[in-house]
Amino acid sequence: MLTRPHAIVLAMVLLQAPVIAQVGAQAGAQAAEPPVPSDPLELVTGNAQPVRDVDQRAEIVNLLLNAHRHSNVRAQPYDLKTTFTASGSSSSDGMWQLENTSPAGALYRWTAQGPNYSSVNLNANRVFYSNQAPSSLPLRLVQVREAIFYTEPAVGPRASLRTASATLNGVELTCALISHNGMATSGTGGRRWDEEEYCLDPKAGALITYSLVPGLYVLYDYSKALAFHDKLIPNKFTITQAGQTVVEAETESVRDPSKDLTAFQPSGLNQIGVGPIMTAPWRYRMGMPAPAGAPAGTAQIVVLHGMQSPDGKLTDVELLASSDASLNASAVEFAAKWQGGLMGQETEPGATPQSHEVLMTVRYSSDPRQ
Repeated sequence: MLTRPHAIVLAMVLLQAPVIAQVGAQAGAQAAEPPVPSDPLELVTGNAQPVRDVDQRAEIVNLLLNAHRHSNVRAQPYDLKTTFTASGSSSSDGMWQLENTSPAGALYRWTAQGPNYSSVNLNANRVFYSNQAPSSLPLRLVQVREAIFYTEPAVGPRASLRTASATLNGVELTCALISHNGMATSGTGGRRWDEEEYCLDPKAGALITYSLVPGLYVLYDYSKALAFHDKLIPNKFTITQAGQTVVEAETESVRDPSKDLTAFQPSGLNQIGVGPIMTAPWRYRMGMPAPAGAPAGTAQIVVLHGMQSPDGKLTDVELLASSDASLNASAVEFAAKWQGGLMGQETEPGATPQSHEVLMTVRYSSDPRQ
């Protein structure tokens, strides 16, 4: 039997949204939360307004989805080459080369070459093949692939929306804040801890910054954008965490794929399972008791980041943001010892064992309802 605070309460699975879980009894109790820390790429610092009617919701949802379509290289056959330099993670630091290519919907091949890592991967008719065993993927590799391919917003009927105007490098942007906590979002003010943030250039129809949680930001650069069919592909992007750049990526080329399908044969590769080896990031919201002496009715937040291996263990745990530095060590220690609970069970026979980037918000509260 799991005891508090280790009992898992599954909150919801929202359409295409990442999995959200909560830990602790009454994890959603409303203790006051502090503001999100300042960051050069945190563009919503005030005046975000809740969407209240059909026309407002249609306008922002169309802006989000059209921007995604405008840069979605996977909308047609393609061959995309990307290089990046990673830092701040011992398992991933250094120079990387990626190639992603698909001549048709049922065929997809991607390769990765980096420090002490080399993989050749193939998805053919939903079966995943690889020259690597299905262990945890390098963190920075996963982050780069997600920045390229996993930016489509989930805006189902239970997603709460707020909007704000912002400016970056002299360009006027529209920012959308999306919450999946299952409660309607009201009120103004800056970004909240449970909101994703998408800031777009409405004139260019392009996504400029993307932040799934406070402290983690992707900045896209279109100064030398690559045109591909009717798509606009950023020429480079950076990923920052806690104010530090951890990835600098460049799009080397994007073009139509070769008509030679020899590379899409699984010969020489191991059959791993049905389904891809990675998905969009998983999000967990954890409720923990505040330290003794903390004021009642208040909460402090620590946001962590890492990789969850197929057996549910977390590795490469990093700090993204915190409202109280005195809680950082305890949150990191908790995450390092944590195993994915119900989310860490072994896969069913024949399914591909998956790795997941994990974004973990640890909420410390002395509220008596928790």
